[in-house]
Amino acid sequence: MRFKDVSLPVGDVAREIRSDRSFPKGNLDWKHLKEYLKSIGFSDSKLEIVRNAFNYYLAEKSR
Repeated sequence: MRFKDVSLPVGDVAREIRSDRSFPKGNLDWKHLKEYLKSIGFSDSKLEIVRNAFNYYLAEKSR
């Protein structure tokens, strides 16, 4: 959600995920997150955006 106010595709995706009441909560790994996003119709380009944001999140979390 750090990117929800960004005027770039990552912000668009963050806002879309934020409005999804079914979005899984808690500690997710990439495999489960990707499966969920594919199940709701995320395109490969959107998946790439989320993967990059997820990797950023993991890097920040491990600091």
